[in-house]
Amino acid sequence: MNSAKPKSKKIVLLRGGLIIAGGAERLLFEEANYLEKQGFETHILTFNFRQEVLFNRAYKVNVEEIGYTNRPSSWLLKRVCLVCNILALRRKLRQIKPDVILLTGIADCTLFYFATLFTHYSYSTHIHGTVFWFETDLIKYALVHRKAFDEIRESVIGHREFIPATMPKVNLKQRILNELFAAAMYKGVRKARKIFVLSNQMKWEVGKLYGKDAIVLKGAFPREIFDYKPKQNIKQKLGLGNKKMILNINRLDLRKRVDLVIKAFKQVSEHFDDVVLIIGGIGQDEERLRDLVEQLDLANRVRFVGFIKEENLWDYYAACEVFVHPNWADFAIAPYEALALNKKVVWSTEMEIDEHLAANKHIFAANPTVNDFAVAIEKALTTTLTTEITGQDNLRSYTWDKYCERILRELEK
Repeated sequence: MNSAKPKSKKIVLLRGGLIIAGGAERLLFEEANYLEKQGFETHILTFNFRQEVLFNRAYKVNVEEIGYTNRPSSWLLKRVCLVCNILALRRKLRQIKPDVILLTGIADCTLFYFATLFTHYSYSTHIHGTVFWFETDLIKYALVHRKAFDEIRESVIGHREFIPATMPKVNLKQRILNELFAAAMYKGVRKARKIFVLSNQMKWEVGKLYGKDAIVLKGAFPREIFDYKPKQNIKQKLGLGNKKMILNINRLDLRKRVDLVIKAFKQVSEHFDDVVLIIGGIGQDEERLRDLVEQLDLANRVRFVGFIKEENLWDYYAACEVFVHPNWADFAIAPYEALALNKKVVWSTEMEIDEHLAANKHIFAANPTVNDFAVAIEKALTTTLTTEITGQDNLRSYTWDKYCERILRELEK
């Protein structure tokens, strides 16, 4: 009788660069942890890795750098490195012999399209954002996307706000390369067995751009959040006393619209003497935002608290009266964490509200304009809610366990 233990299934998770901690990175690490618990031999591969991406080492996962990990400056070296990375992927696949390959985006699909040519391997992918959600990506202007360009650009406020209607001027070489990369990406996404997205808007865009169906699944937090008790008094720590705290936590860049929050808060502060705005996060837009606070004479009412460590994040959510999220996004983790902690959330109308959340009185959706956000923040401040009104049952479908369970079920099909 053969009593040998069956071999673990092997899964490869790839993200081309793991250098900045964000939602896509958190989702990847949550998947890796879940799959390990389910008995998978999990391999996280990347071409560029920094320890900071592990959310202050909150995630204990093994990441393997492969290929050419430095970023060359010259055009020729970049192309050479691209080929080297594709070959490194092919070698790694032969070495690992994975049963499942799950990617994290369109660029990864491009690499794996070539890395799996003339092999039996197939892959599935996440698409957290099509090329229309990245304002500097010129691939959206390529001929292969021309038919869908205007329709997609007009479908989201942020698309119209951040994406020029015509392609910025580039030289002939750049234009030709742009067309080639767009065609390769198209092929790469088309080859994916399954595509996972975070909203129906993204599902629609994937269908328009690539003629592929996508599966809408959302995950945002661990189930332990529902029983969380704050470890520290953030208001006391910040010296806020009994003031009402409006909270915004982001990477500080233009697409997060933190300037909109500051301008809206200026209007709110004229009607409320007891409110303060706390801005968490760091980024390239910080200096401009600090200058804006000075210009609006809000130095005594707005506080920049910098990078917030992972272990302190929920304490900040728990301390605020209103969490504001004006981002150009169709789905984001942070406001869902605030909701799970029974906080009122003001977010942009670009954020999708699922049917079972439509009656949640803690959600205040507003168009991403200064006046609309100011009105929504004031409404949130003056609306009295009880814990029972929210109920946590309508948020339990967003736990990482539920999300990863559905991902695994789809992959096993």
